[in-house]
Amino acid sequence: MNKIITTIRENWKDPVWSKVIAAAIIGISGFLLTTIVAVIRVIFNKIPFSETFNNIWEYLNNSISISILYVIVIVVLYLILTLKHFITFINDLIKKIQNISPEKTKKKEPQLQTIHEHSTVLFSDRMAAAFPGIRDITWFNNPVKAVDRLDILLKQPLRFKSQSSESDSDPIWWWRGGSALFIEKFKRIGKKRVLMGIKQLKIKRIAAYHGDSYYKDFVYVEVEGEKSTGLYNYTKEDIQRHVESIGFSCEEYGVIKNWFGWSTPITREEYDDGAAVIRGRVKDMMEAKLRLRYLTKFNFIIAAKGSPYNSRKFCLHSKRYFDGILKNDIEPNEFFAFLKDFNKNER
Repeated sequence: MNKIITTIRENWKDPVWSKVIAAAIIGISGFLLTTIVAVIRVIFNKIPFSETFNNIWEYLNNSISISILYVIVIVVLYLILTLKHFITFINDLIKKIQNISPEKTKKKEPQLQTIHEHSTVLFSDRMAAAFPGIRDITWFNNPVKAVDRLDILLKQPLRFKSQSSESDSDPIWWWRGGSALFIEKFKRIGKKRVLMGIKQLKIKRIAAYHGDSYYKDFVYVEVEGEKSTGLYNYTKEDIQRHVESIGFSCEEYGVIKNWFGWSTPITREEYDDGAAVIRGRVKDMMEAKLRLRYLTKFNFIIAAKGSPYNSRKFCLHSKRYFDGILKNDIEPNEFFAFLKDFNKNER
């Protein structure tokens, strides 16, 4: 049952399969409601179960008198309001099935754009486009609007072809204490959820800094914890132990899509092995995608690769700020003051 619920939750974010799931839920709910009514009548009115269903069927088959003109008007209005959406839905469903068909053609790798400017210059330009008019710390507490801004900041391309010593092929990175990695992919998968590389993030709020010193630009990001996939059966004690150890709790898992486009989660071990047991059968999982989900609050900053935060000072001293903010022991402004104090060529 947990796997069914997890599968439905994963595919509910998909604009096509969410409609299929909704239609199935409505149909099943209607059947269950009819069954419940029939059972109640059997218990309280002593009416046979089959008779209740026959009465409902006879009622639905009763004929009524209605003007043909009204029928034509209703049909025309119905077609105008629903036909376009229905056709679009069917086309999307067909495309989704075709895109995951074994016979699909492989997409050609896109040609990388050439970059000549320093990463801090490119990031400052992105900050200006995503946060126009900002010259100091500005909070975006509405997660939907926060994702809107991140969508602009981290639009493609995020990888480039470098042809000068001043430029980088991977100019935008995320940073947290001693952890850091370039951002190669960013995709919105819901109103509040994004996929950044392998990280599935439910955005809570962000703070943007686009000041006079372009090389100090950054975006502070806070993420909400999400429910576990149920693959590892983590207890509250396990999660608390993770928080006390590293400041947060997360889980890695794989995601594989079947022929119908449904996403099924598999363990990290199954992902590494390239195979998993699904409904008692061993199946190939070489096409699975790696995912990381945070089970507790998490935070990090996004900045240019050539920013002063790519330094030993940030690596050694920033983690206590990140952890302290999550524990409500440190105010974010203390961390922002720490970042503003960095020099251009910090080491």
